[in-house]
Amino acid sequence: MFVGFVSSQTQGDAGIAINAPARGTVWNAGKTEQVAWTVHDNTVSEIQTVELRQGGSANLQIVGVVGSNLPVSGATGQWQWNIPVDTKTDASYVLVFKSNKGETYSDYFTIMAADPATIASASSAAAAASANATSSESAVETNGSEASTIFNRMTLSLVGLSIIAATGTLLL
Repeated sequence: MFVGFVSSQTQGDAGIAINAPARGTVWNAGKTEQVAWTVHDNTVSEIQTVELRQGGSANLQIVGVVGSNLPVSGATGQWQWNIPVDTKTDASYVLVFKSNKGETYSDYFTIMAADPATIASASSAAAAASANATSSESAVETNGSEASTIFNRMTLSLVGLSIIAATGTLLL
């Protein structure tokens, strides 16, 4: 079955051509994959956002913002993308790179959903990290010192980064 594809370069593109993912690429939710591009407009220094979209070319829906502030320098670039563990199986995903010059779309590619055990493991890790953050917060409230408050904020930030690392998802 032919699903179709989106050209790597469209009107008002972001100054790059996306090499990976290419048409026919199959990636797995919960894994880290390398996204690669070639720079064709050396006035572009940064990709402001990368969106994951899903659907047909006439009605692509934004699944989420999966990257931001990617530096663009030299003739080629790459980025290690942690695919969110809860991404559903579908053959109609594209990545959209946005710069101050415009947007560049990847070819269509497939993401296969993670097995239920992987999803459950990521959820357990997130719940444990959340419980640790709550107990740290309580300890600070009883102590009340400024140093403890600063330490608590740093701890919560590190816990938040651990959740992102474990799940591949940034919850806003």
